[in-house]
Amino acid sequence: MTSLTSILVATDFSIDGNNAVRRAALLAHEHGARIRILHVLSAAGCKPLRDWFSPTLDFDLKATQARDALRRLAVEISGAYDLTASVEVIVSDPFETLMQASEHVDLVVLGRRGHGRLRGLLVGRTVDRMLRICRRPVLVVKTSVQGTYRRVLVPIDFTASSDAAIRVAYRMCRDEGMHVFHAINSQREAVLRDADVPEHVIRETRVMEEGAINARMRRKVARLGVDSTPMNYALAYGPPVRSTLRHAQRLGADLIVAGKQGRSTLGSFLLGSVSSRVLAEATCDMLIVPRPRDTSPPQAVEAVAPRLKSEPYIDNAALARSAAAHAGALTQGHWINNRARFVSRRSS
Repeated sequence: MTSLTSILVATDFSIDGNNAVRRAALLAHEHGARIRILHVLSAAGCKPLRDWFSPTLDFDLKATQARDALRRLAVEISGAYDLTASVEVIVSDPFETLMQASEHVDLVVLGRRGHGRLRGLLVGRTVDRMLRICRRPVLVVKTSVQGTYRRVLVPIDFTASSDAAIRVAYRMCRDEGMHVFHAINSQREAVLRDADVPEHVIRETRVMEEGAINARMRRKVARLGVDSTPMNYALAYGPPVRSTLRHAQRLGADLIVAGKQGRSTLGSFLLGSVSSRVLAEATCDMLIVPRPRDTSPPQAVEAVAPRLKSEPYIDNAALARSAAAHAGALTQGHWINNRARFVSRRSS
């Protein structure tokens, strides 16, 4: 997404769906983007009700009522956000319609869940399928609109997916700044403790690791060319889901921006496991950014995600022996244990 110029938002007139429309309108106002509001009537979902309650139910009447509701919503956001929105009601399959419409926009905005009486756009697995397959950034709105996003959290794992997330987050909130976050897997530290490595050596190792990762985060942001905006960096030890949620709560984040890997519904780091769980448990909005098309699937990042069971077995004994040797080297080489050495020189 080189620039935010067009936004697609879908609603089923539920609370979440209409909040998504208002959030999309605010973003369109802030970025000068075009906005299209879409409502999809599923003929397959309406047929059972039509046959059960009234065989003569006029489906065109439902479409007319939906258009009227969309126009009222468009009038509301036009007055509140000083913009003109295009509205459209389509009778078709919700998922297929939304996928086709998303190909021509920069951002898709959806409500997390719907509460309509009919089987509408945001009922069932439509949102989840969009998050997994859509090749555009998808913003899932879970809260009412209180204003612009001010505390944006971007968890990264140093893959192309998280690079894309940083770029999109920067374009959406460049004036407010971002909080870049990385979760460090504490597995190695646990192995060091099991090997009875001295505590001061473990602390020294942690400080060195944190310093290296912090520097890597800053280099990454600088290479992406987004370091002109206010930027905050944070690290935490622990599982990525729990660490991200805890940091978001501590920060008071109103938006989490995360990348996803590929289009597969299996085995992806961020939408197969981590981001789907973050999305389910986070109380704020979440923006899912797809991996760029021109990059190969990223490798697993050992510092963030634990190894899968199918990966080679970790020889803890060998790691412990290495840690013990490393501990001895650190103890001998630590600046506290160094002694000043004076060499007398005979003056000639």
